[in-house]
Formats: sequence, C-alpha cells, structure tokens
Amino acid sequence: MRAQLAGQRDEHLRLAKQLARDEANTEYAALVAAAFIEAVERRFIKDGIKSNESEVVDFVAQVREIDDEMSDIIDPRIAESLILHLLEKGTIVDADKDKKFGHQIVLLATLVGQEQFTDTELNAFLADARSLANQLLG
Repeated sequence: MRAQLAGQRDEHLRLAKQLARDEANTEYAALVAAAFIEAVERRFIKDGIKSNESEVVDFVAQVREIDDEMSDIIDPRIAESLILHLLEKGTIVDADKDKKFGHQIVLLATLVGQEQFTDTELNAFLADARSLANQLLG
C-alpha cells in the first residue's frame, strides 16, 4: 500500500501480484478500509467537527474532474455514501463489494495525495492505518 500511496504505481502492481488471494481478500482489504477511515477522518473532521454534506459532494466532484477516466470510474452516489457513512451522516448505497472497494482505493489515493505527506508523515499515517486494521481483523 505504501508504494501505491507514494505514487509508485509499477512497484505497487509488482507487490500486489505477490499477495496470496487470502491476504488480498482479508488483510489488504482491512488495511485499505482502515487507511480510508484514517484519511476521511483527517480530511473531513476538524477539531471534532464533521464536514457537512456539501463539502463531501464538492470533494467527490473534484475527484471526478481529475481526468475523463475518473468520471467513468467514480460513481458519485457510491463515493459520497462511503464518506458520509463514516461521518455518520448517511448509509452506504447498495453496490457490489468490489465496486465499493475500488472506490475506497481511488478516494484513498486522492485523499493521501492532497495531504502531500513527507515520507515520515506517510509512514506515520500507515502505522495508524495498520493499527486500526489489526483492530478490524481482531
């Protein structure tokens, strides 16, 4: 995941191919979910105050405008519902679990990219995500 979030696409793909199916379906999925939770909380909760729905809608619109491909990949209803659910402002729309997972990955990469983490900050972010993933798997 570090390679992906650091923008090292080829390295990420190489490492992803090495994952056993069980690891990809459980451990990696838990790490993605945990990192997504961490990223959403950092972006949309400031001083304990949760962003309103319009801020989430604006963010998703920005993601979809990154390029033509993003508008085809990201379904705004799914993306917004994933974020709003974490903010306790809605429920996740009914969608295929792989589709939701794909949305989490794209949204996570965008959120982390906007943070412009240093290597040290990215390592700390991933350590927090690993800790949360272990709790989720617990």
